[in-house]
Amino acid sequence: MKKRVFYLGIAVALFFSLTSLRFPLHGGSYSSDPGILNPPFAGSSPTIDGNLDDKIWQNLPLQEEFITYDPAYGEVLPQKTEVWMAYDNKNLYFAFKCYDSEPGKIKTSITRRDNIFSDDWVGLSLDAMGNKQTAYDLFCNPNGIQADVLRSALGSNDVSPDFVWVSAGQLTEEGYQVEMSIPLRTIRFKSGKEVQMGILFWRRVSRLGMSGSWPDLEPGQGIFNMHQTIVYENLKSPLNLEILPSFTWGSGSNRLSPQEWSESDTFREIGVGFKYGISSSITADITLNPDFSQVESDVFQVEVNRRYPIFYSEKRPFFMEGTDIFNFFTLPYGYIQTAVHTRQIVDPLWGAKLTGTVGRTALGLLAAGDEWPGLEWDSETNPYEGKKAYFTIARGKQSLGRDNYMGAIYSGREFATGFNRVGGLDLSLRFLMNHQIQASYMQSFSKRPGEESTRHSPTYHLVYSYITKPLGIMAGFEHIGKDFQMDSGFVRRTGIAEGWLWIGPSFYPNPEKMAWLKRIDPHLTFQYLHDYFTGMDDSYFRAAVDFSFTKQGSLSARFVSQKESWKGETFPLSSINIEGKIQWTKWFQMGGGFTVGEQIYYPVQSPFKGDYFGAGFGFTLQPNSKLSLTLSLHHSHLKRETEEIYNVNIIYSRTTYQLNKYFFARAIVQYDSYEKNLLTDILASFTFIPGTVIHLGYGGFYEKQDWQSEHWVPGHGNLRNMKRSFFFKASYLWRF
Repeated sequence: MKKRVFYLGIAVALFFSLTSLRFPLHGGSYSSDPGILNPPFAGSSPTIDGNLDDKIWQNLPLQEEFITYDPAYGEVLPQKTEVWMAYDNKNLYFAFKCYDSEPGKIKTSITRRDNIFSDDWVGLSLDAMGNKQTAYDLFCNPNGIQADVLRSALGSNDVSPDFVWVSAGQLTEEGYQVEMSIPLRTIRFKSGKEVQMGILFWRRVSRLGMSGSWPDLEPGQGIFNMHQTIVYENLKSPLNLEILPSFTWGSGSNRLSPQEWSESDTFREIGVGFKYGISSSITADITLNPDFSQVESDVFQVEVNRRYPIFYSEKRPFFMEGTDIFNFFTLPYGYIQTAVHTRQIVDPLWGAKLTGTVGRTALGLLAAGDEWPGLEWDSETNPYEGKKAYFTIARGKQSLGRDNYMGAIYSGREFATGFNRVGGLDLSLRFLMNHQIQASYMQSFSKRPGEESTRHSPTYHLVYSYITKPLGIMAGFEHIGKDFQMDSGFVRRTGIAEGWLWIGPSFYPNPEKMAWLKRIDPHLTFQYLHDYFTGMDDSYFRAAVDFSFTKQGSLSARFVSQKESWKGETFPLSSINIEGKIQWTKWFQMGGGFTVGEQIYYPVQSPFKGDYFGAGFGFTLQPNSKLSLTLSLHHSHLKRETEEIYNVNIIYSRTTYQLNKYFFARAIVQYDSYEKNLLTDILASFTFIPGTVIHLGYGGFYEKQDWQSEHWVPGHGNLRNMKRSFFFKASYLWRF
């Protein structure tokens, strides 16, 4: 009976996949066959300098109209875009000519990587495997500064990976031009006489607040199903061998007295990573003592009175390879943010990974040894000192056509006499054009060191979505067992069952009457949660409306009414939130908002409800393309009747000078009135390509401390520099 149900499910999936196929569009002068793009082979490689004077760009370009997808779908993007494509035995080439009727209003900057999305930009989405499961999204602003995103059919967009590719851009009297060169050893593809990929081009006009694409992105269809088919002839994988050695040095000291500092606590780390392309679609990675790469990973977040821990993204190069394969479906905005969060491997001594695609099957295998749980403790003896935790994560995904897939995962962590082992399945099916179902199931088996018995517990997730231009509906359910444990994941809460429903119509004002207002999105959210530990229930209702304007402007208003249970008591809470942002000019962007209502005070043994007010305001000045000044103020306070529980003001400033695309200097100053401390962080950074970098930094930590009777008295006196640290990192990527 179970086998019959399984085969019936596969048959239904294939039926929906076949009945919802979308045939490609015509490809202009690059089409030798309707619906297929055939780029020419470049006899000589173009020079990537932003000039379109190379011979290969003298052919007729692709001249299709770009159709808007944000904030409104279906309009013709007002500014014309032309695209050229070519390739040779080593690279794929793309060139863009972006016309603009007001070239003086084009917004661009010379800035660090992945920081261009408030600028004008142009780019592409490349499904190099042609299986509608993973895409490289590559972007450039008019100065040729890069941004890249790894897109997955799971619905996730990972901005952490940094790929090695070349780009250049320049402003012209007609608009701007961009060239891109994508090395074949940077992407995964299937070698062959006719290599089929999927591609989509897009462009952003910042002052209009409009983004468009070709082919057009129909709402609810999924970007992978909108990709145009592109075919390269006789494309073979080059040798893909990389060696990435790194060296990190750091030194820190504490102030012992007004005149004396402690001896420096110095550390030195040497690491190396190896990558080898077994084939054009399968890669093996090995690392020893990998670099943490924390320079840009831990962004500013307010941490006062939080119920759940803060999530920080992964930035270590070894762990970022193949992240799309290891993605596993969990409930969006649920209590398992991700099933594979490799920052849980805190201090790896070594790691090995095999990732790739065979036919329609994507496979990933990761193993690592983590020294962190066996490190020496400061205050007491670690009974497991010197022991390592061993992680093993295996993931497989089978494409079911279009962007549908079925997958499986295994996650294991072994430490001393304990273990955590999790197995799971996930599924994504898009059917009847605008409908999608995503589901997953996991079972954990766990035993802590010293325990006698094994604990086991399930978790499962289900989401249904219906998305069209005028209406969006999403409904989901999540169950996490009381004893569920997943040491590789980011799990905020266990022992719960929750269901939610979101309904959001969209309205599009007449552009001839209100050209400044692009879209209005009212939406309602309902959520109900049951806690298996306490038997108590939570409920959540939100009514909201979002407005989208020109100049990248937005305004959101939200009313929330909820019941939240904490430590045996249920608190009725309500709040109002309003926030917005706008790019007034090319050089000035501002935004802010406030929340007023009720909030629980979590830290105490007997929690209570107080009156909460929080507000934030910030702006960014860019007086020229190289200099960026950001200043923000965050205020929050909680009162219980007339008693003030906390009053926090955080002032944050960031000044960045980008000399060119390779080198920048940055200074961060942050003052926290609640903790009464001041943080300074100065960094000089040179990045030639991802992997080949030099970072030099200094950090100072100031606290209110007064020297009395030969010891420090906290909270009194003036701000003093109580801690200081220096940091140096260098790595070099060898590509053979």
